[in-house]
Amino acid sequence: MADSAAAPPAPLPPTAAAPPEPAPSTSTSSTSASAPAPPQPTLDRDARKLIRAGDNVLLKLPSGVLKPIKLNPASCISLGKYGTFTGGELVGKAYGHTYEVRDGGKLQQLRVTLNEIEETEANNEFIASQGAQTLSPDEIQALKDSGLSGREIIQKQIEEHKSFELKTEYSKEKYLKRKEAKWMQVFTPLEPTVHQMAQFHFDKQPSKTRELRPDTLANMLAMANVRPGSRLLVVEDMGGMIVAAAVERMGGKGRIMVVNDADSPPDLHLLDTFNFGAAETSPIVSLHWAATDPSWSPPDLPLEAAKRNNSRDVQKLKKRRAAFDKAREAREEFLTGGFDGVIIAAEYEPYSVIERLLPRIGGSASVVVYSPHLPLLLPVLLRLRQHPAIIAPTIHEPFLRQYQVLPGRAHPEMQGMASGGYILSMVRVWENDEANAVGVGRTRGKRKAGARDGAAASGTRTSKEVGGDEAARKRAKVEDDAAGASATGDSMVVDGEAA
Repeated sequence: MADSAAAPPAPLPPTAAAPPEPAPSTSTSSTSASAPAPPQPTLDRDARKLIRAGDNVLLKLPSGVLKPIKLNPASCISLGKYGTFTGGELVGKAYGHTYEVRDGGKLQQLRVTLNEIEETEANNEFIASQGAQTLSPDEIQALKDSGLSGREIIQKQIEEHKSFELKTEYSKEKYLKRKEAKWMQVFTPLEPTVHQMAQFHFDKQPSKTRELRPDTLANMLAMANVRPGSRLLVVEDMGGMIVAAAVERMGGKGRIMVVNDADSPPDLHLLDTFNFGAAETSPIVSLHWAATDPSWSPPDLPLEAAKRNNSRDVQKLKKRRAAFDKAREAREEFLTGGFDGVIIAAEYEPYSVIERLLPRIGGSASVVVYSPHLPLLLPVLLRLRQHPAIIAPTIHEPFLRQYQVLPGRAHPEMQGMASGGYILSMVRVWENDEANAVGVGRTRGKRKAGARDGAAASGTRTSKEVGGDEAARKRAKVEDDAAGASATGDSMVVDGEAA
């Protein structure tokens, strides 16, 4: 949805400053006499409500551009024409508020309000298309060079605009919004959530995340039933975007197993652009494709370095042994199976990946495949329809429409977004060779006919024959009602069949 903007009336009033932020409390709680419990890794979501030193922050500029930064309190952050300030000014401030860069690089929080706009008799009919602004570009630049603030420059432009009062209230607000985006030195720090980062990469470089849109990613997580405590298999080549989304959704509980073809750990560099803690990323383990084969045997761990007295070689051996044990445990967990969700978003051929992972997927588990191109999923869909362990394979194309939501001006945006890719979803079921299909449809009619023939041969009468003319009249009445319903577009069920 479109972001709400401030709507100050003309002439432009000074922006009210927010009350000073309270200083952090220095009081400490008393300790109990009992022995303290051992420290447990906890999630620091409450601490992430405020900006901390070393955090990744997205700065939203008035032009709508997002600028990612790594906050260093001692560094100087330049926003171009929107001002310059030191990173320490942001430490301890809240995400989502709008700040103005003042003289000396100081930040002041602004109050952004939504004002109800009253309809007037103005209709922009008498506004000249050119010449309404008497200030020339050189004069406006001279005002800027003289040291006037952006708010004062906007006020000068309003005063020298011949037709400003003839504009409608909606036109006035749009005018002010354009001028504020050009002259005001303001920005809004945003927390790098999965939605924000997915939107950032989709707008800036879609190919980096295979043209994955934020709403498409949300649909994939919902279809794969990603939740705290779930055991998820992930096959992706987006730099860790799918893994980051699962980490945010699972909250440090469960298991995220990344299957890749790299001898080293998988490429998950996008995880570094978030503010995840060690407790949240602890469920992530990786596994090489070769290790997914039950007949594969891991290479022997070299132990020659253990006989040496070189401490550096000993430390290398310890790290190698720890990585070896971690890979062995991941493989054992994979071979145990029972995973309750699979997400595939890579350039691999999807059907072969599903075939390899299928024995390790639990019953009723959801399998989700993403691709930016529909022709890559259609052959997979046709083959999966014949697979005995897969039901309900379906291709989805997510549709997104953005809306502007403002008082009295809620409407869809004039420009839509590009395609967000395609999702192939399915459910894994256990095969049962002894199961028999239950006859439906015309089989029922054959059974009725067989029952009538058997009754005639034995000399008995069926229940329908006992009903006589009364049953025939009821049947005719139902058929007449069905004919009337079909003429009006409704549907009825007659004796188990749609009329």
